[in-house]
Amino acid sequence: MYDHILVAIDDSDSAENALEHAISLAKSTDAIVHVLTVVETTTSPMTFGVEQVDELNEAASRLVEETREAYGGNDLQIRVDILRGKPSDTILEYAEEIDADLLVVGQRGTSGLTGAIIGSTTERLSKLTTTPMTIVPRPETDN
Repeated sequence: MYDHILVAIDDSDSAENALEHAISLAKSTDAIVHVLTVVETTTSPMTFGVEQVDELNEAASRLVEETREAYGGNDLQIRVDILRGKPSDTILEYAEEIDADLLVVGQRGTSGLTGAIIGSTTERLSKLTTTPMTIVPRPETDN
């Protein structure tokens, strides 16, 4: 049913729920999970140098290992990417690039430097995507 599941995350509880949902689906379909974080560059006055990009890549590597340990060991295929750009456009382009069968996003994201890649972006994605999309509700503890 699914070969490539794309989950867009930030550091919100909603994104964590979306990741858990994507992993659960991937385990039942033997799909590859593509975890994508988009650093908003269109509104942030900050630019990222090599050192900051290296730190983001290290964080992504830790996320992969923690996710594998928590959700299924080495049988789970997870790929993590951190890209820069306008979140909705970047997510859609990445989905096309990997030929995603499903896009999974949280209902609401965070604000600030990590970017609100989910929330208003979720609404934009739902209007523009041609890929089936699952919106995972935010946790009850998330206000």
